[in-house]
Amino acid sequence: MRSPKRITSILLGVLTLCPCAAWAQAGREAARQVGVVTTLAGDVTVARATLPSPVPLRFKDDVLLRDRIATAERSLVRVLLGGKALLTVRELSSLTITEETGRSTVDLSSGKVALGVLRQRMRPGEVIEIRTPNAIAAVRGTVLVVELIPQPGGSPGAPRYTTKVSVLHGLVEVSDPNNPAAPPAQVGTMQSWSRTGSDASVLVPLTPPAVQQVFSGLQAAPQITQGPQELIEHVTAREQARALAVAEFLAPEPTGAGGGGDGNASGAAMAGAGSGTIASGIIDAPVSPLVSGTPGATGAASGTGGAVSPPTGQAQFLYNGQSVTLGSLYTLSGSQREALDVPILEAVSSALAITGQAVDISGAARFTSTGSAPLLFLDPSTLTASSLLSLSGSADASVAGALLQDLDGALTLRADFLRLTGASHLQGTGTSALIDLAGTSATTTAGVLSAGGSAMLDLLNASAPLLSLTRSAALATGSSLADISGSAAVQLGQLAALTRSTLAVQGHALSLAGSARMTVTGDLFRLAGGSAMTITNGALLNLSGASILNVAGALVNFLGSGNSLSITNNLCAGGTCTMIGTIPVLITGGGTVNLGQNPFPNLGQNGNTLTLSPNAAVIAVSGSAKVNQGQ
Repeated sequence: MRSPKRITSILLGVLTLCPCAAWAQAGREAARQVGVVTTLAGDVTVARATLPSPVPLRFKDDVLLRDRIATAERSLVRVLLGGKALLTVRELSSLTITEETGRSTVDLSSGKVALGVLRQRMRPGEVIEIRTPNAIAAVRGTVLVVELIPQPGGSPGAPRYTTKVSVLHGLVEVSDPNNPAAPPAQVGTMQSWSRTGSDASVLVPLTPPAVQQVFSGLQAAPQITQGPQELIEHVTAREQARALAVAEFLAPEPTGAGGGGDGNASGAAMAGAGSGTIASGIIDAPVSPLVSGTPGATGAASGTGGAVSPPTGQAQFLYNGQSVTLGSLYTLSGSQREALDVPILEAVSSALAITGQAVDISGAARFTSTGSAPLLFLDPSTLTASSLLSLSGSADASVAGALLQDLDGALTLRADFLRLTGASHLQGTGTSALIDLAGTSATTTAGVLSAGGSAMLDLLNASAPLLSLTRSAALATGSSLADISGSAAVQLGQLAALTRSTLAVQGHALSLAGSARMTVTGDLFRLAGGSAMTITNGALLNLSGASILNVAGALVNFLGSGNSLSITNNLCAGGTCTMIGTIPVLITGGGTVNLGQNPFPNLGQNGNTLTLSPNAAVIAVSGSAKVNQGQ
């Protein structure tokens, strides 16, 4: 049995140790990193609980929980927060950064800050707040500027302030810290909210001159000798990529044209920041549009006349009259999930150069778009990229509207428009064409659709084509228009519909191989309004292996007058083809072709023509492949 003296000693020891443990825990909490300095100009200090007095903040320094940052005159600092947001602090500003589960807070006590948040990196329910004495701005995927302006009429213990919240992109909820039960104000793209003291708030449109004023003091050349390359050595490559991506927006050039980053920096110090390319090869899209010389303007006149404006103005990335170089516009990977009710991109009178895929979804990621507006919208703009959409692994994507709508623009792709590999799945649930080109001039070194492995494409609405060309649109491919292989399965209403447009295919119009299957509930192709489809070095249909094509409607439906289909190949050389009606068909092995009574309606009428080169086959089938049309 322990003596009372022994028990007393133990209790005293516990009582002595407990405060130390608590202090140690508090010390560890205070030392927790919440950010890293990516740009610094002038004199910036940090006050920290573990330091007796404020010390200078330096480039690449960690920012810790509850650090108080203050900028002197003609100074600026940018802090990357958690790899998902970039905070820009202008001169004569003071703030404290805190965190709790699902919530990061920037407590602004004076001055002006800009915050850009990469929405796709925010976890469900996560929020970043900017707090002032009379406002709380809640940010989830937004670009905004918050300014705290002292006003006369206050007292030493209760100063009077005006808070201004200017939203460049996205939606911000602004609430009253002194009345949490009141509904928050909704501040949207190109809107400015302000409130003085406890007075009623005011919400006004953000005009182009106001945008320039908003960014006053948020641009500066960094006073450092090294830039992104040194950051890569001290901060992870991924953090640096994210920092530069967000910085592209938060330091816009007054002249526009998409430079981004620290526009006044010279030489190699900022190489890559303006282009969005990181030396490590890791590339992310900017968090939001770069501000052009006339931000908020409606844009130039389109080919249809009148001012151009995006369908929603709420896209994650908005560009107007800009030239922008990006790595990848939107990515999901691993087991990430995202559901969007707004478009990813809306670009007006802009030039976009994307070095990778426009949209890249991989691994087991799941993406859902519920809005009816096009996911990617261009009017009239130029776009270069590898692919518009790449799905790999077991990735799954569902799109309610068009994937792409382009009006009077120019597209140049280095790979297929759509690339589906592995066990990926793409589903279109709307009535729009998945790819809608109106008045567009488009070229690709590959085709429109490539599906392999066990990938699946489902366009559930029977009337929706995969590809629509209208208003004198022109598309030229460097290989087969659609190439389906492995055990991939495709179901759609139409493969392609042309109205007063041209389609030039190098290769087969449709190629099926392996055990691939395609089911078409309507016509495979439609030509209307004097459209022209040209196939060079390929057939209309080429099936091999155990692939199967089922077409309920016509193979090519000629609507109206003046439409033409031209096919050039040498598949029938040596007299190996047979005629099914007037159509030369090459059948080898045990392949079968079952055609209905009229696979080419209106052909030979009203100037609708089919032109075949000598020895050309319209259909080629080998192995045990099957073509069933009109059955």
